[in-house]
Amino acid sequence: MRGRNLAAIVAFLSFAVAAPADAGAQSAACAASELRVGDCFAVHGRLTSCTSVPNVRIWIVGTKRVLGVADAKGDVAGDEVLTGTLEREMFALPPCMKAAWGDYTVCPLTARRPGVMQKVCLAAAAKVVVKKW
Repeated sequence: MRGRNLAAIVAFLSFAVAAPADAGAQSAACAASELRVGDCFAVHGRLTSCTSVPNVRIWIVGTKRVLGVADAKGDVAGDEVLTGTLEREMFALPPCMKAAWGDYTVCPLTARRPGVMQKVCLAAAAKVVVKKW
């Protein structure tokens, strides 16, 4: 049991340490996106990657609101939707098998409208804990 816990801690720390380094280019691309319609903002939520469109979504904890994640060009199927470390972690298993709980900085690519999923670009992720879902 102790070896398993140690492996989990090492995996978490390697993910937590690597995430900020990968986020630099993504953050700059999101902030500079021509599609951005407002200021970037922080949310605490559950990020999932499933087979729907958009396949990466963030549910904001304590609300009924879900954000659809796209790259800085607004492409929900783009190569740079997530930061490198978070992408590797989320897509290591088949779709809908993991959830990443954490604090996310997102930049809006569409205006917020009641009852409509808002498209955002993921600029940064912090305090992320990935769990099987």
